[in-house]
Amino acid sequence: MRSAFRRTWRRAVQAYHLACARDDAAKRKLAVPSGVWVCDHCEEALLELHALREHVRTQHAYI
Repeated sequence: MRSAFRRTWRRAVQAYHLACARDDAAKRKLAVPSGVWVCDHCEEALLELHALREHVRTQHAYI
């Protein structure tokens, strides 16, 4: 139960940070990608789903 709460909280915080980053970028008139993927294991941000899958497969593969 705790891990589900932590995961939900982490996703809420990440969504908040992403929204803040988009608002800041809009104020500065910068283009922001619509999809940003974040690894649950190490929180590395990636811009493509394929890149996220490859990252998880190569960096966090359990043997």
